[in-house]
Amino acid sequence: LDFPTLFGSAKQGWMGKDFRTPTENITPLLDAIIEYIPAPKVHDGSTQMLVTSLDYSNYIGRIAIGRLHRGSLKSNQQVALVKRDGTVIRQQVKGLYLFEGMAKVKADEVQAGDICAIQGIEGFEIGDTIADIENPEQLPAISIDEPTMSMFFTINDSPFFGQEGKFVTSRHIRERLEKELEKNLALRVKDGETTDSWRVFG
Repeated sequence: LDFPTLFGSAKQGWMGKDFRTPTENITPLLDAIIEYIPAPKVHDGSTQMLVTSLDYSNYIGRIAIGRLHRGSLKSNQQVALVKRDGTVIRQQVKGLYLFEGMAKVKADEVQAGDICAIQGIEGFEIGDTIADIENPEQLPAISIDEPTMSMFFTINDSPFFGQEGKFVTSRHIRERLEKELEKNLALRVKDGETTDSWRVFG
């Protein structure tokens, strides 16, 4: 097993090379990351970014997340969204964010190698490519693992219907499932045999 091993405690906030000697902090882990994990390779050429994750905001909708493979991105820049099937859709970057710890920080421009979040791209899916508008080149798409379990959702039609719970109608259930689809990559929802039932795969 050709990789370094460190020991530590998240609860006590330390990491080190010897489990018998707790350290003061997690600095040994950060040092090991710099020493053993190579920096991202920066490639020459026009803008390319693979959408590998997403976020959702009630105010701005879906947010595309990925590492900029090459080129640069600026706010209000015109870009091409290249779908899995090769379809190219013209889009505009309305906001850019970089990550600092667990927070997103607004940025005017990001460079190749940066992991960023992009606001304003509509209709994207995981595995799509955000590319240069004049020279849209697609990156190899990635796929999400298929669901491994399913659940059946329907309204409560028991004798105790309406006695507890706030959102109990079929409209409420559908709206909640649709909202979850905006940010849950692994979820699939199919209509059931009746208008007030759904099969949820996750």
